[in-house]
Amino acid sequence: MIPEATIRRLSVYLRCLRRAKARGEDMALSSLLAHRCGVSASLVRKDLSYFGGFGIKGKGYRVDELIRSIEGILGIDRPIRVVQIGVGNLGSAILRYLQQVPYFKILAAFDIDERKWGKRVGEVEIRSCGELGEFLRENPAELGVISIPPDGVQDVIDTLWRGGVKGVMSFALAEIDVPEGMVLQFVDIASELEFLYYKAKKQKK
Repeated sequence: MIPEATIRRLSVYLRCLRRAKARGEDMALSSLLAHRCGVSASLVRKDLSYFGGFGIKGKGYRVDELIRSIEGILGIDRPIRVVQIGVGNLGSAILRYLQQVPYFKILAAFDIDERKWGKRVGEVEIRSCGELGEFLRENPAELGVISIPPDGVQDVIDTLWRGGVKGVMSFALAEIDVPEGMVLQFVDIASELEFLYYKAKKQKK
């Protein structure tokens, strides 16, 4: 089984490779890629070895080729259809960011505040949360992003599941029943900062 941490690092490698491509670099040594991604060269080689042979001995990896390979592994070599629920300060920032990522196609955003309905964040229209179920029946989505208060998450999860959404990222930490067959990932910024601080304290001065 491929470790989850390896999959997460592939996304980091991909971003570093895209920046290398933007600089006009054709090849990337594992040591250089590792330095730019904040890991060891041996870890880069180990992570990539799970997916077959990459690279040319003594020359490194062909940047274009490795980008295409990682995109295929992650399944982002095609548009991924996403809906977002919650367009407050955090939700608006997330929505703007996601629109800059070329392989995410944001179908629509939803909010309970009627003052936001019909308005847009970038190119994405904000709709009523009450329209979510019907919208998904007509516009199938693969992923959902939730940035609403915890007490409303369960209803949204259930609506997304009935609408065929199989993967959800929630920025609201709540105790909910996750339907069998749905993958739910919580993102808690405070917890991430606590973990970062713990690691930082361990560094030698």
